[in-house]
Amino acid sequence: MARAMNARDRKERQIIRATEKLVAKRGFHGTRMDDIARAAKLPRPNLYYYFSSKRAIYRRILTGLRADWVKAFEQIAADREPREAIRDYIRVKIEYSRKHPVPSKVFAMEVIRGSDMLTDEENNQIRDLTAEKCAVIERWMDEGKMDRLDARHFFFLLWGATQYYADFEQQIKSILGTKRLTAAQFEAGVATVTQVVLNGCGLGD
Repeated sequence: MARAMNARDRKERQIIRATEKLVAKRGFHGTRMDDIARAAKLPRPNLYYYFSSKRAIYRRILTGLRADWVKAFEQIAADREPREAIRDYIRVKIEYSRKHPVPSKVFAMEVIRGSDMLTDEENNQIRDLTAEKCAVIERWMDEGKMDRLDARHFFFLLWGATQYYADFEQQIKSILGTKRLTAAQFEAGVATVTQVVLNGCGLGD
């Protein structure tokens, strides 16, 4: 059961959400504490009661993003059948883009910047987890359960396809001629990406 948020939790979340929106538009270096205070509707001195610096706020955001990224990867597990595991991973990733487009953009910007706000240990953990999941894909290939491919590039493809729905949301809305993407439009995205990916690795119907 989720823990109820206390007053401090709510204020911290308010600050984090405001910072995410600013960083997604302006980047980390283009965002100032004054901007965050205005967006969070708090006096600037109050920010320092909850976070010691802009970097501390951003580090909290990155920690949460990294945790969400790791959780999604749980779908790729050796004890599952590849078709269901990959299908569920695609759905979880696109669903995250639907529900959390702003944090997804923040993560994309951090990667483009070179992930310099992540520690060496965190970058190594991401690399090691990806290698672990690549090993799962390779095991399925060795067992003849799916076509042979480069597992690393397979994940690059999945990340690009699924995170596009958040990172390039404006382009999708423009092409679809809508101001807001509907659940049905996201579902069409899930179905299309899933069909193409599964067919492409020998897991289609």
